[in-house]
Amino acid sequence: MTFAVKSANIEEKPIILDLIQPYLAELSRFPDEDPDYKDENGIYQYPYLDHYWREKERFPYLLYGDDKIAGFALVRQDGDHWEMSEFYASPQFRRRGLAMTCVGEIFKEHPGEWRISFNKYINPSRQLWKKLALTLAQGKIEEGESDKNHDFIRFTV
Repeated sequence: MTFAVKSANIEEKPIILDLIQPYLAELSRFPDEDPDYKDENGIYQYPYLDHYWREKERFPYLLYGDDKIAGFALVRQDGDHWEMSEFYASPQFRRRGLAMTCVGEIFKEHPGEWRISFNKYINPSRQLWKKLALTLAQGKIEEGESDKNHDFIRFTV
């Protein structure tokens, strides 16, 4: 299977909005991740999505596996560091190398310091970000607690 990451253009925003549905539904099962951004039709809304095409410090990406849409990543610059605001790989593409390949490409596009927060109760997420940091970081890796339900990892690529 081959993987790729591509910048998402404004016409592809509905694709990301569609992918946000299973992403937020999955997150809602964990502590402090109860998204209440549903509209009257029960559709999850992501209040910052439009900002990814309006603000120069935000970058939307689509992830592909064998030319099929496999997920999305929302990256933003926050002062002196980059953040992976949201990252989602569809279940059929997990544990196949998609994240390692695509996040590696995103890091190449945005070199420098990264701070990635994740829910401490989502063990696959914790394992993924630690593995990526250990594989791609240059120098020290800092880990800490953001709040009672979230941890972070900070490193430079």
